[in-house]
Amino acid sequence: MEKRGKLWQKACMIFGIALILGTVAVNLTGKSGQKSWEAYFSHIGEALNQENFAREQYFFYVMRLRLMELGVVWLLSMTAFGGAVMWGSLGWLGFSAGVRISLGTMVFGRVGILYFLCSILPQAVFYVPALILMYGRGFQIYFFMKKQKDFGQYRRLRMPKDILLLLFTLLCLLPGIICECYINPLLLKLYF
Repeated sequence: MEKRGKLWQKACMIFGIALILGTVAVNLTGKSGQKSWEAYFSHIGEALNQENFAREQYFFYVMRLRLMELGVVWLLSMTAFGGAVMWGSLGWLGFSAGVRISLGTMVFGRVGILYFLCSILPQAVFYVPALILMYGRGFQIYFFMKKQKDFGQYRRLRMPKDILLLLFTLLCLLPGIICECYINPLLLKLYF
């Protein structure tokens, strides 16, 4: 139990440091970066306001993207680099959250926090449980391999549970993808 608490503390620390690094990275771009991001946001606003916004194409694009991300992290977590992959992907999530918050506030001012919430909150309700399952499973494999050093033994003991966890993670991911493709554009359309 104490090990799990330290793992959560380390995860929060890595996420927080990466969030700060994402914020600093955006702020280093200064005024020149702000102009390019304003152009980017106006392009997004124009795309969302078009009547022929291809939601089905966007859905399959996002689904392919999220499934590839999940698949790569899921498969790499079964290697000797499993711990590094888990920490790296958690850091990337923190970095991208820092970038989104900073971009929103840089371009839109205080109302930029609302942009951040509109762009991430609906799908986060479903993505966070999927991420917790994926990270928990990845670290279980990592610690098992660290002790046993035999993946064949791991496969015999845990693979049926892993397949069920993968299916449950996919079931958590699918509503998040639907929110990202259908609810987020509506919220951002209201915002822009």
